[in-house]
Amino acid sequence: MKIIYFDICSIPLFLILLFICYSRKMTRGNVNRLFITLLVISLISAFADLGMEIADNAVPLSEAGRTACEISTYIYLVLRNATNLVLLLFLLALTKTEFLLGKWWKKAVFLFPYLCIVGMLVQNPFTHTAFTVTAETGYQRGPLMNVFYGIALIYGLVGFAYCVYCRRYLTMNRWSALIGSYVLVHLAVLIQFLHPELLVEMFCTALAELLITTFIMRPEERMDIEAEMLSWASYQADLRNIVLSGEQVQIAVMRMGNSRQIRNYLGDHSYDVYLSEIANMIRLFHWKHPDRVEVYLERPGTIYLITDVDEPDMENLTERMLTESGEEIRRYEEAGVRFEPQICLIQCPEDLSKAEDIISLGHIFQKFDNGRGNVCRASEIINLPNYSVEVHIEEILDRAVREKHIEIYYQPIYDVHTGYFHTAEALARIIDPVFGLISPGIFIPAAEKQGFILPVGDAVLEQTFRFLSEHNPNQLGLSSVEINLSVAQCMESSLPDKIRRLQQKYSVDPENICFEITETTFENFSDILLKNVNDLIRMGYSFALDDYGIGYSSIQRVNHLPLRLIKIDKSMLDEVSTRNGKMILEHTVQMMQSINKQLVTEGAETAENVELLKRMGCDYIQGFFFSRPLPEKEFIRFMETHQQPVMC
Repeated sequence: MKIIYFDICSIPLFLILLFICYSRKMTRGNVNRLFITLLVISLISAFADLGMEIADNAVPLSEAGRTACEISTYIYLVLRNATNLVLLLFLLALTKTEFLLGKWWKKAVFLFPYLCIVGMLVQNPFTHTAFTVTAETGYQRGPLMNVFYGIALIYGLVGFAYCVYCRRYLTMNRWSALIGSYVLVHLAVLIQFLHPELLVEMFCTALAELLITTFIMRPEERMDIEAEMLSWASYQADLRNIVLSGEQVQIAVMRMGNSRQIRNYLGDHSYDVYLSEIANMIRLFHWKHPDRVEVYLERPGTIYLITDVDEPDMENLTERMLTESGEEIRRYEEAGVRFEPQICLIQCPEDLSKAEDIISLGHIFQKFDNGRGNVCRASEIINLPNYSVEVHIEEILDRAVREKHIEIYYQPIYDVHTGYFHTAEALARIIDPVFGLISPGIFIPAAEKQGFILPVGDAVLEQTFRFLSEHNPNQLGLSSVEINLSVAQCMESSLPDKIRRLQQKYSVDPENICFEITETTFENFSDILLKNVNDLIRMGYSFALDDYGIGYSSIQRVNHLPLRLIKIDKSMLDEVSTRNGKMILEHTVQMMQSINKQLVTEGAETAENVELLKRMGCDYIQGFFFSRPLPEKEFIRFMETHQQPVMC
């Protein structure tokens, strides 16, 4: 009497795992499809095994019972042996090494053992060498059944060996789960071979697939469920495996520059539906091999496509998306949502051979204007001057903070009323030992994004306080130095204490320092920021509003802020060649004078700029016309040689 309870228990497990996959939208992507195929085959095998044993237990069998038992056995043997094949294909897809089966003869070798099983089953009705089912004895194994087990053992050993080989492609948890699954399944096969009455194969298979679901598939990590695309984590993992395996792939990075605005306009749920419609539109394109185009999402709005075959239409992807957009996308456009994708095409490993470099390029390619509209190729970007700096900016920032490669340059500021340079702005520069001088236009936004802005800001404070301590400001004719404070610094509750410690350490007079805060900082005004500003003012420090004219500060807000200086951004001066631009700048100067704010205008590069600003009544002028930002020693020489008024 065979024990069928293991088969009975396996069926609910398979059904639950299938429910998890479909409820979590794990139907996209080759790995997901193979795993679902594995679950379906296993479920049908369990039903067939159960049906066979139920029929076989009613010996002597009726004709209908014998037929049912025989059909169930054929189904079970065909599908049960197919699970070994699908599991190995799943492993290849998971590690992104399925391209190793590209040659026809490799596929033939891979399929040959299984085809032998199918062939033996095809001839079995005539020879009964695999199994027999008779009314008197029921199901009986034939001499070839040992060959079936031998072939299963071959697939098992190959799969196990490949698991060991692919250790580097998987995290320890995933690799351990995969090894455990192979051991569990093939241990069950051995038990059932030695003890045919213990039907443990399908139950242990269900446990193995539960292990894979829990530790390898991880629906919450693998899928962006709301948008019905593979997740950003999946893209990173698959990309690293592709690089490790050396597979040749095409990658299209599609960034929607207006994704945040669209999300704010639509709301989170409608935005997810919108992304899902875009993904469906991509999948419906007439790809040469649609099953080999994987679609991933990095929120808020970057879509990645990876394909391992030549897809010539990648070049025209943007045009196709704009012209072949479905009814749903057009409906969003009619509602005011404009689809504005920018695409970068990458050949891996020809263009880039490191996963980190490919990921970085996907984040920064929009910074490089190639003059070709909204489609560019990695090969056009990677040789540009700033590319290496942009890609390695995190490494550069980390090295700058650890090894103290941050230097302070000082730009003199001209006093219109006296003709002297008695103030200057402290500006951070990174002198990297590998990449040289790094533009602040590159490293400041990166520092804010990647969490380096606080240590960079601390270095600026430390070096500026040290400079004022080591060089007598009065002897240099220097009344104050302006230091930029980032939003993150202003939100630090410990900022006043940090400044106080520097003041005591270097014996600096607070009147010699003016802190600059941007309009963005005041848009984030909070109790902590307001307390910090007021505490520093009580300590004797003053404040300036930097970059006025590029944000949304009103004259009323400026009037109520504790500011000594207003710094007009260079962009306003750049527009003085137009009638409206000149009027805006002139009225801005007049408004600031009416509320008794001193004005610094940035970006003066010509004598005409300087003369115009003097006529308008600006108090201070800063720009390349007088001096570029200077290293400390050059700045000291500049100040020493400009002890007399400069008449412009």
